[in-house]
Amino acid sequence: MVIVDLVTVRHFNSYADLLEWIGRSDPGLGADPPGIYAAACRTTRQNRQWLVETWVRPLTVGLPLPTLPLWLADNLAVPLELEASYEETCRALRFRISV
Repeated sequence: MVIVDLVTVRHFNSYADLLEWIGRSDPGLGADPPGIYAAACRTTRQNRQWLVETWVRPLTVGLPLPTLPLWLADNLAVPLELEASYEETCRALRFRISV
C-alpha cells in the first residue's frame, strides 16, 4: 500500500493513525508527525511472524516527490516514481507546473 498525503489544511497523519490502529508505531515519526508525506507499507511473514515494513518520506512543497517501492509480491517491488507520475498527469491534464 502507498499513501501520498498532500492535504495541508488539516493537522493529522493518516499513516500514524494506521499504525496506531494495527498496534504498531514508527519511532522515526517523532512526537509531531509530518503533515504532508508519502509512505509505502507492506506486510511480510518471517519465521511464522507477521511483520510490517514501511518507507516514509516527509514532503516539502516545491521539492520533487520521492520514489517509493510498490510491492506486488513478497519478492517483487517496482519503483513508484511519484514525481514523474505527477509531471505526466499535469501534462496529460494540461496543468501548468511552475517552480
